[in-house]
Amino acid sequence: MSSSIGGKKMRIFMTGATGYIGGTITEYAIKEGYEVHGLSRTEEGDEKLKALGAVPVRGDLTTLDILRQESSQADIVLHLAFLLQFNDYEKVLSTDAAATDAMCEPLVGTGKPFVMTCGTALVAPDPNHGETTEESPPPAKPLVERLRSEQHALTWVKKGIRVNSIRLAPFVYGRAGSGFLSIMMQMALKNGESAYIEDGSICTSVAHVDDAAKLYLLAAKSSKPGDVFNCTTSTTTSFKQIAEAIGDVFKLPVRSVTREEATKFWGPMLSIVFSLENRASSKKAMQQLGWKPTGIDLLSDVRTGSYVEVARKMQTGEASDKFSDLLKN
Repeated sequence: MSSSIGGKKMRIFMTGATGYIGGTITEYAIKEGYEVHGLSRTEEGDEKLKALGAVPVRGDLTTLDILRQESSQADIVLHLAFLLQFNDYEKVLSTDAAATDAMCEPLVGTGKPFVMTCGTALVAPDPNHGETTEESPPPAKPLVERLRSEQHALTWVKKGIRVNSIRLAPFVYGRAGSGFLSIMMQMALKNGESAYIEDGSICTSVAHVDDAAKLYLLAAKSSKPGDVFNCTTSTTTSFKQIAEAIGDVFKLPVRSVTREEATKFWGPMLSIVFSLENRASSKKAMQQLGWKPTGIDLLSDVRTGSYVEVARKMQTGEASDKFSDLLKN
């Protein structure tokens, strides 16, 4: 699939286009010659999209008529937006399902791509501590039920839509952004030490944001209906290594904490996240789509790359704490 048809630019409609990953996808898509229309909730979001060369579309996941209209005019739909309301997850799932339906309805029978977003941490760890795949089962008691959103979206495949899911690594990093990595840094600075749980040997999956952006576009171009792809660039980064890198960039002591201490340190939810084994193989994306990650590794980026400036801003109070209060409850 090229970025134009008969000399006319192909149009991408994207939810989450103003976000960390969505903004990076927008940048790459425009460089490749696509026209990007991005959902935006605020004037600030509008200006961000305009600066990237995209067309802002005012709305959110509940403005279903706007979602339908934009989807009907798009050649590709990328769905990255997701509510962060952990106190009412059924509402989160129902909102996402309604938004998915609104965007998929105009695509029925077209074979056009609808690429949605999920996470690699939603499957159970391998019992032998090996890598998991896209076919690995979910845990008996998942932390959140987000896989239900993926399962719902995939039901549209039988109606002639090329639905795919990108399962993002827990730690998407790079360009001085991130979710969980930024939280670990903020909490280390707040507590005066960088911590890891017990021996810290548990490994998590990571992916550079530029590589993640490229995978979304590759999936939109050449995946098969119903394909699910893990988006990870390393599965051997341990929580101890991350804590040590954070300690280095802040020049803070690093120590092991018990699970009980971790709950006080990070809160109940984050203490689970920061001790969750997740080693999701991305061989499928590499072999089937030709995805070749090239981003700097996470530990180097923290110690000597884009997070050096992040650390400085956190120390001077210039950086905002967007997520940790939300997730500590």
